[in-house]
Amino acid sequence: MANRSRTRTARIVATGVGLLFLAGAAACGSSDETPAPVASSKVAAPLGAEAGIRAQTGSDGGSSPRPPAGPGGQLTPAPGSPPVCTEAGLRLAPGASAGNASADRQGFVVVLTNISDKPCSMIGYPSVAATDSNGRQERPAARSEGGNLFRVGPPETVVLQPQGAASFGVEWTAVRSGDESACLPYVKIVIVPPHQARGQEVERQTTICDAFQVHPVVAATAGTRPR
Repeated sequence: MANRSRTRTARIVATGVGLLFLAGAAACGSSDETPAPVASSKVAAPLGAEAGIRAQTGSDGGSSPRPPAGPGGQLTPAPGSPPVCTEAGLRLAPGASAGNASADRQGFVVVLTNISDKPCSMIGYPSVAATDSNGRQERPAARSEGGNLFRVGPPETVVLQPQGAASFGVEWTAVRSGDESACLPYVKIVIVPPHQARGQEVERQTTICDAFQVHPVVAATAGTRPR
């Protein structure tokens, strides 16, 4: 009897130890499965968007606000603006010359007229390139917020009512003292308005030496913004 009693007692103790071991293991497992807290951090804006803005504004920084860039780096008109002007709804024509024909700095205005029956919007830079007598586009214009002949600033949304006009300036240096080998003759300027795919040729016989620039589209026909 004494032996059976001791055996029963040993079994009870062993069972209790086993239960305590299992409870401890379960508690440890529960602790291990609890995820550690994740530190919050700010995610940087996509580089592509900022690169698109720089491509359209011709600037890498500054205090002036920049419009948001849309697909392909195109600038997006301000919220609530009419739809972007279509190629079929625009008429492109050369406007007034800028600067003196004999001056070092020369240029001209390009006028864009809304020939549709609905308002439309435009923002950003046209693509401009000079071509030689063989029709090769050999020199693209750099995008710039302003130059010697045109006072513009960052691109802004321009709304063109039916028969309303917008414009932009193109300018270049026609003389370079001591390095005339860098000055080349051109006979046409190829222009692609913002948000468009096809260009139009403008007859323009000139010599371009340096600082060939195109400026953002602005309202009216002067290629510049009033003070």
